[in-house]
Formats: sequence, C-alpha cells, structure tokens
Amino acid sequence: MLTYKDVGLSEGEYQEIVRLLARTPNDLELGLFGALWSEHCSYKNSKPFLAWLPHEGPFVVQGPGGNAGVVRFNQDYDVAFKIESHNHPSYVEPLQGAATGVGGILRDIIAMGARPIAVADILKFGTNQRAHALRHGIVEGIGAYGNAIGIPTVTGSVGYSALYDANPLVNVLAVGLLPQSRHIGADGAKPGSVLLLMGQSTGRDGIHGASLLASQDFGTETESMRPTVQVGDPFMGKLLMEATLAIVTEGLADAVQDLGAAGLTSALAELAYASQVGVTLDVGAVPCRETGMSAYDIMLSETQERMLLSVPKSHLEAALRTIKTFDLSVAEIGRVMPGDFLRIYLDSNQVADVPTQVLVASCPRHVLPNKFTDRFTLPANSESAPIPLTIDQDLGFRVLRHPDCQDRSPIYSRYDSTIQVRTVWGPDHDSAILHLGEASEGLQIAVSAPSRWALIDSVAGGYAVVVDVLSRVASQGAVPLGLTDGINGGNPDKPEEYERVAGLVWGIAQAARDFGVPVTGGNVSLHNETESRAIWPTAALGVVARHPHPKAPVADRPDAKGLTIALVNPPGDPTLGGSVLAEELGRIGAYPRIAPDVTIKALNLMGTWARDPDAVGLLACRSIGVGGLFVALSRALMSRAPQYGADLRLSAEHAALDLFNETAGQFLVFLDPALKNSWVSRAQDGGVTVKILGETTDSPQIKIQAGRTVTFELHALWQAFREGGGSNHVG
Repeated sequence: MLTYKDVGLSEGEYQEIVRLLARTPNDLELGLFGALWSEHCSYKNSKPFLAWLPHEGPFVVQGPGGNAGVVRFNQDYDVAFKIESHNHPSYVEPLQGAATGVGGILRDIIAMGARPIAVADILKFGTNQRAHALRHGIVEGIGAYGNAIGIPTVTGSVGYSALYDANPLVNVLAVGLLPQSRHIGADGAKPGSVLLLMGQSTGRDGIHGASLLASQDFGTETESMRPTVQVGDPFMGKLLMEATLAIVTEGLADAVQDLGAAGLTSALAELAYASQVGVTLDVGAVPCRETGMSAYDIMLSETQERMLLSVPKSHLEAALRTIKTFDLSVAEIGRVMPGDFLRIYLDSNQVADVPTQVLVASCPRHVLPNKFTDRFTLPANSESAPIPLTIDQDLGFRVLRHPDCQDRSPIYSRYDSTIQVRTVWGPDHDSAILHLGEASEGLQIAVSAPSRWALIDSVAGGYAVVVDVLSRVASQGAVPLGLTDGINGGNPDKPEEYERVAGLVWGIAQAARDFGVPVTGGNVSLHNETESRAIWPTAALGVVARHPHPKAPVADRPDAKGLTIALVNPPGDPTLGGSVLAEELGRIGAYPRIAPDVTIKALNLMGTWARDPDAVGLLACRSIGVGGLFVALSRALMSRAPQYGADLRLSAEHAALDLFNETAGQFLVFLDPALKNSWVSRAQDGGVTVKILGETTDSPQIKIQAGRTVTFELHALWQAFREGGGSNHVG
C-alpha cells in the first residue's frame, strides 16, 4: 500500500485529500493526486505571485490557462507561443531530457491548432567537467529533435555559472502560426463526445516524472531517476503534428489536449476541468507497448508523442480515417459526460473516481504573509563593485573572454535555423526575424535570461530582463505582441529562496505593466537545488513582435567608415552592478533599478526611428545587454568582412562605466554623420539622451581615447570571442 510520501505529497496535503473526498483514496487515486498536486503541475507555491502578472492587452487572444498563449498578428493569422522548462530531466538524462523538452513544448503549440514555425533555446550551464558532458548531451538533444521534426531553432541565450553545475536550465520557447479560423483548445469538449488517444503506445517511461523528478531537490545520486525521464521520437512527433492539425483543420474535434507531465492523468483531468464536464476512461483500452502494465503505470506514464482528442460521435468515423492516413495508432479510450468527475474502469470495474475540481484546482497553495510585497519597494542596494579609474586592454579581454560573452556558434551550429525558409535573421544575431510569405509584416522573436542581474536584487533583475527583450524589439521598430516567461528558482520551502523568486516575478510584472506588454503564459520550475546549493533566480523571457519590414531589417553592424557612433539612453548614474566586469573583479553588486519614464521614452523613440530608418539616418543599431557597450561594439565590428573599426573618445574618469555597465534600455547606434545633430536635438526634445562616442574607421581596430589611448585589434578580439576560456565549446 502506498503512502503519501511515495507520491511526493506532504502529510497535510494527504489529510486535505481525505477531507475533500470524505474517504481514504486508494493507491491509484493517491497516485493521481501525487501527480496533479505536485509543484510541477499545480504551481502551488508560485500561483500566489503569478497573479501579479498582467495578462490583458490589445493583441491578446488567449492568456494563461491554455496550452499556450495566443496573440493577434494580422487579419488572417494569430501567433501561439510559450516557454517550458525541462531542467531536472536534462540533468538526469541530458540528451533525452532536452529532446523531450522540445517535443513537449511543440505539442503545446500544436494543441492550440497552430503549426510550429520556430524554436528558441534558453540555456544555463555549469563550469566543471560534469557540466561539460551535460552541455554536450543537452545541445545534442535539442538539435536532434528540432532538426528531425523540421522546426528551425532561430535564436537563443546561453549563460554559465558554477551554480548551474548540478542544475542546468533548459528552457525552450516554441512559436506557431494559427489561422484565425482554426482555434481550438482543451475547453471545448461536449458531453457525448468520444475520447481518442493517438500516437505512441504507452510504456513505463516517465512514471512520476512530474511529482518525484520535477518537483523535488536533487541529492548526489541520480542514476535511479533515469526511468522517470521520457524518451522522445521526433519522427513520430512529426506524424502526430500533421495528424492533429489535419483533424483540427477539418473540424473533427471539439477539444485537444497533449500528453505531457503526468500523462493521461493530467490530460484527462485538465480537459474535463477546462470543459466543465465529466470523463470516463477504460484504462484497458489504452494501447501499451509493455506487458503487465497496471492501471497505475498507464495513468502516470509520461510516454511522449501522444495526443488526446475529444471527437463528437458524428465525426468519429472521419477522424479515425484521417488519423489512419498518417499510420498512427489510435484507440477509443473513454467518453465525455455531464458532471464533475474522472472515473477510471478496468475490466468493467471502477478503480478510481475523483472530482476533477478537487484533482485540478483544490491543492493547498502557499499563503503569502501580510505586507509580503512591501519588501519589493525598497531602493536598490548601493554599488559594491570597485570601479577602475582607467581603461586598459586587460579589462576588455577579460569581459569578452567571459563565457557569457563568448561566441555561441559552437552550440547553434548544431541546429537547423533555416528549414521552412522563413528565417531572415537567425541565431548569429541578437534576435530572430522571420518573413511570413506574401505578408508585408514579419515576426520578430527575442529571448533573454541574464540571471546575474537578479543575484542580489531579484526585483531589479526581473524588471531588467523585460526591458532587455523589449529593447531588442525596439531596435528593429517591431511592435511587441506579448511576453512569455520561464521562472526558475531554488527550493520554495526555504523563505529566502521563495522571496528571491517572488521578487523576480514582481519585477517582471512591474515592467510588463509599465511598458504595456502582457504576459500570456509561461512556466515555473522550482527545486533547482542540489545538496542545498540553489541556482541564481533566473527569468527566461521571450517576446514575439510584429516586424514592419522583415526582408530589410535594420542592420546590426556598420558597413562604412565615417559613420557617427552614438549611445542612446545612457544611464544618468551608471554602475557596474550585476555586470560581467563586476564579477571578474570579484564583487558583483546589485543590478541598478531602471528609471521607467525615461526608458519608456527611449524604447518608443528607437522603435519610431527603426520603423523608418532611412528617413532619420539610422544605418545600424544594437541594444546593449550582457557585457555592456564594449561587447556590443566588438560584436558589431568583428562580424563583418571587410572589417571597419571605431575611434571612441570617452571621459577618462567614467570610461569603464560607459563601456561595461549593463543597464538595460541602452542602444548602440551608427548614424549618418550629416544627421547626427538632428538626432541629438530630436532625442532631447523627446526626453532621451544621446551621447556621441566617435566614428567608424577603415582600420580593423577599436581605439579608445580616455585620458590615454588603448587599442584593441579586431583579430585579437575575434580570437578571444571565439576561444575565450573554452566554456562555450560543446564539441
């Protein structure tokens, strides 16, 4: 007989189950509760602070609650998008953990009736030998699944710290295109409909993945957890995608739900709860690929590449015929009925009966103490990183060699970024741009996850990640349609870790409100902690935006000498808090609190100019992020052949601050020199500062005059960028 501990529940949660059912649950029912009341499925610790996020906006079609968020793109199409994590499985079994993370988020998009058109990965790795092996397997898994199923990986983010040695983060964003006539979800199931399960036959892989793998801290031993990691099959995933979209296009289903965490348990319960119906299941009708599987095994299996369909009886024959054209296994496993229940039968005997309201929505949640959010309104910590008075070559090379600033091509070269032939800008840029055929407007996708920013002040760090992804959009003149977030943190049972993650979300919520861009959904992954060592609180943010001229993006590198180099929206009181240089100097410091008013003006102004760059003489532009102005300028110059250089003139006293502060919302711009004065005056009229830094040259070097002259040869910068300390190379 099982105990509540066996399924990952607390004693208090078990007693609440007994109270709600007015009886003792049997082993199967206890397993159902263990899965759906886990942190991974119930969000019992995070829902109180997720409620702070704004979800409404002018383009929002579907906010949180569905398999993915949906935003309006144009008069014909919507865009479905979402971030999901697969952190714990990727540590236990890196290749399959990462691969099934890609497969799972793609099915979330497909279950909305959308065809996936792009993937982005947001990764955090450790620095030891074990982390190197994990990195190799994770990258291999992402590439293997995405390449095989035919979905391009178009952009991404990679970061490193020893705190991720035993807790790598694998967050994946998927984006799909959805004709407005093809909307579907899990909330449309009608009494009388038949439940069809199609795809892979069910095996024992992934049992207790949600409750015991994704919802608990790690110890030193992970080998015993391998059976809880699912195994993916991208070729089956391709067939499942096409079959599902065909069913939806033909109007043969009234509801669709993918099978991910907690398998059939979650799919059935969430479909029933969303549709406000009851469901019955004949567990013996579920196709199994292993002998002797119990009802418990079948209900808790997380076998991949499966989809649950609710099909009206009048469409059943047509649906089965369509599915069989894709050579997929399909079985009638249950019925939709009036009521509020999940009833499971085996050989005509009822083996479980629980109300879906209790199963899905009644898990006890974390209760925030009174005035909990008051702590998030405190001013930022004072600058604690030492500021060098003079700039020298050592500072520049130390920053560029840092793993977070190095070349990412050893990773993204393993991904196919051009399949589907939509990609205009791929992973060698700071964001992705996709054209959508004959449409004049395209889609921009940007992601960001600079976790160092949130280390000391998680509120400021969370706010800044939003500003960072929106700055990438503004630099192209694109209109942001919506945000999706992946929140990663440590053990929520520890007050200090809970407060750090809550502060991160508070900062995201404040920024999303200030900039008027809603969060349409996302994911929370807690318990990223091994032997009491937690990760940095890490927000993986993604944004989708409507790009005004996708086939002619604003350049992100100069193509001539004599162009004016300027900095838009430099901080009035710059600090090195949260920066790569501060870490290199041994004292990270608190990330600066961003001034909303002036930053909103700066992003709006850049967006306006980038929508019509020729009219204002904007020849190239980059937003500034990790590594600061120095890294942004180095990447802009060393990535073009023939190479152009730069001659900068900076204040000797503030040169290091100008070059290496990472305050989000700044832009490096290259201007027509004949129009630089009008730029400065028009920006000042709009309340935005523009600082003229120098001009481009035809010499392949960066020359910085700051009291004395320091010169960086571009070939040396390129070598440091490509090689560094080797942390970014996964081969």
